[in-house]
Formats: sequence, structure tokens, C-alpha cells
Amino acid sequence: MKTVQLAIRDLDYAQSLRNSLLCDGVHRVYLVDQPDLRIDGVVVIDGSWLASLSRPGEKPERFVVITCKGDDSLSRLWNAGIRHVVFEGDSPNTAQLAIIAAELRLPNEGPKARAVTTAAKLFSTAAYSETPIN
Repeated sequence: MKTVQLAIRDLDYAQSLRNSLLCDGVHRVYLVDQPDLRIDGVVVIDGSWLASLSRPGEKPERFVVITCKGDDSLSRLWNAGIRHVVFEGDSPNTAQLAIIAAELRLPNEGPKARAVTTAAKLFSTAAYSETPIN
């Protein structure tokens, strides 16, 4: 399961985004007042949260920030290492895509990743083996 924390003020938007994420069956979604950075996964926050986070630079790839259009915060977000930004007024589907993009940047240490790595090693070994594989 992939974990997502939603720490956004717009409760209707948060609930809609939560429902969209839960429909795919692979997300565990928490609506929180304040994100807990000890929990792995993606954290969705309002732009105003960025200033109050203790160390956003620790893993900035895990954040999706919702901010105002025309706000001068984009350069500040970029300098902080944030690469996933959604504008207020964008649909929850757009935010869901940003969350998926953030998840793709996170290290994947689950069983699937190990299986793919093992399969790649077997394939690599077989490709250079002197005996043919049937």
C-alpha cells in the first residue's frame, strides 16, 4: 500500500482527492491537520504549510504543494526542492496525477521491486551464460 497524507485546508477538495485515491485500491490516505514526516509516502500540503515544516529539504520529492496561481512562491518551492505543484482550482484528478508522479520519485523497496531486480539479475546472468537456456 502507498501512503498519502493530505494536510490541506479545503476539506471538500481533500475528501474528493481522498476518494479518488482510495478507489484504485493501492492507497492508504490520511486526512491530517499536520503532516507526520516520520510516516513514509507522499505528503500533500497547502503552500502555507511549507514555512512551518521543520525540514522540508530532507525529502522534498515526497511533497505535493497546492498553491495559488500567480503567487511568487513557485521559485521558493523550486529552490526548496519541491517538484510537484498543483494550483488551487485544479481538479482533484490533476492532484492525483501529481501524487503519482511524486510516488514515482520515491525509492521503491517493496516486494515487487525485489522481484523485478531478481528477474533482471537472472536475465543478465542468462544472457551471458555459456550454456543455452531453454
